[in-house]
Amino acid sequence: MRPPAWRGHRGIRPGGKSELKKGQKPLTCFSASSANSAVNEMKPELQFFIGKGGVGKSTTSAITSVHLSRNSRDILLVSMDPAHNQRDIFQQDFGEKPQRVANHLVVKEVDVDYWIEKYLKETERTIKQTYSYESAFNLQNYFNVLQFSPGLEEYALLLAFDNIIHTFEDKDIIIIFDMAPTALTLRFFSLPFITLIWLEELLKLRDQIYAKKEIISKIKIGRTQIEQDKVKAKLEFLIHNYEHLRDHSISAATKINLVMNTDRLSFSEAFRIKKKLKDIGITIDSVIINKAQSNEVPDKVQDEFNNQKIALFPLSSKSLLGYKAINEYIDENNEIYFF
Repeated sequence: MRPPAWRGHRGIRPGGKSELKKGQKPLTCFSASSANSAVNEMKPELQFFIGKGGVGKSTTSAITSVHLSRNSRDILLVSMDPAHNQRDIFQQDFGEKPQRVANHLVVKEVDVDYWIEKYLKETERTIKQTYSYESAFNLQNYFNVLQFSPGLEEYALLLAFDNIIHTFEDKDIIIIFDMAPTALTLRFFSLPFITLIWLEELLKLRDQIYAKKEIISKIKIGRTQIEQDKVKAKLEFLIHNYEHLRDHSISAATKINLVMNTDRLSFSEAFRIKKKLKDIGITIDSVIINKAQSNEVPDKVQDEFNNQKIALFPLSSKSLLGYKAINEYIDENNEIYFF
């Protein structure tokens, strides 16, 4: 193994001395970079902690949230993992309404069941409004089947994510997401891309149907053109929404932090996650080796993630439960990864 290549980042490297000048604040690998395009200027700043189940996504996201909040940054930590380990880490109950943990830190749990129910109700309402002329048919049977549809969990998470983004849009805040294990997280990230493909094809099909039937879908009142096709209007509305969600995942204001341990299974899954995300155009920004027992990064990790920042979170000799314990860990290890 060899020491990590910090690739020009200033600050403190594991086992090294500070290179910061007097009065200069340390940099962190979890800060957003500036960009010029509309996508790159999206707000708020988002941080996703992803990885194999059990590697310490909840712990590392909690530590990072506390660290950034101690630097007077407003932080919203969101638990997207149905296991909701943040309540155990902070020794505090959380729910859909954000709860304050410290001056600049609030924590929220996403209630997946609540968002599934909300998604089903909105879908039912939309179908009834769009196909009101077919009310004679027994549509209720279709609604009853819909609750057993595959993919509801990731749609619910995406709905919750969309709500959070709109609530804190244009706010000077960092939102940190403690994500579910790999399979659900990858479906969550893929969903906007896949849904857009379907919606765009459905829109083309809708246009073809109207063209063949020679149905006039628009009327003109003076100089104003009004869309009369409710289905087409809904498709266009959904496309706009999913484009917005997709753009957040590729924005420069969004950082993907991949958490792993030093065992072979963790390495293998981390490498697969990197490939799967790359396939849909999402890049990993930082790699976190949690429970590190040395100041060295394994060669295999260094080679695979040679374009990513690599951070080491040392194995703690004490239980990291409670706000006080997390602060003590940060105080003891402030020269490890806050570079």
